[in-house]
Amino acid sequence: MTLEMDLLLELKEGQRVGVDIGSRSTKFAFYHGGLLKTYMMNTSLVVLGRHEEALSTFDVVSTGYGRKRIPYARSIPEIRAHTLGVLKCMEIDDFTLLDIGGQDFKVVRVEKKGIRDFHMNDKCAAGTGRFLEKMSEMLDMSIDELGSHKGEKKVLESTCSVFTETEIISLMMEGSTRDRLAEGVINSVYERVRPILRMFPSDIIVFTGGVSRCSGLVGTIRDGLSVEVVVPENARFMGAIGALMSRPVRSMS
Repeated sequence: MTLEMDLLLELKEGQRVGVDIGSRSTKFAFYHGGLLKTYMMNTSLVVLGRHEEALSTFDVVSTGYGRKRIPYARSIPEIRAHTLGVLKCMEIDDFTLLDIGGQDFKVVRVEKKGIRDFHMNDKCAAGTGRFLEKMSEMLDMSIDELGSHKGEKKVLESTCSVFTETEIISLMMEGSTRDRLAEGVINSVYERVRPILRMFPSDIIVFTGGVSRCSGLVGTIRDGLSVEVVVPENARFMGAIGALMSRPVRSMS
């Protein structure tokens, strides 16, 4: 079923819709029949403007990398949206939020339900979903298979996407197995986020975003930092849910 059909059949005119426009995928959150519903589609379709007409009759609140792509929407910053999504979906007051998306990652320290500090990496794709997609292609693995490996040992020296590709090819030539290289890739992602997580220490890390489905990375972070790592239900939709549940605000940069 298309997005237009989903929304037009299930929503009433003027109803609130939360939209998180990421670099790779766009997530939607809305209520129907008293139940929270989510929907995801390729961001390229949103950027091309194919769904503007379908969304124009609703109260749209946008967030994410491309939040300005819906001109009539009220937008809120990503950090606020993702934090609010977690607070609304989980009974938790104090935590460090780690969100790894298609081309960036965010770390937010939350204390007493308030944002104390944050760090956002949006300048380099290393350690992000796009990086893992590229590595899975090189290793001829699915994302789920790659993500099931734990990165307990350092295998790769480089943390740069381009240099990592060259290094993996070299290690393959030397006889390294796919599993060992997969462990190295997961360790590389961990090493990328580890120093930032240590800047915002907490006993609980809430892991969201598409990369949170990588169980091996979850275990690597948990064991490496000796903390509890929680992946909430609807982990990929926290930004959209936060936008949906935010108070009405004017457009923000």
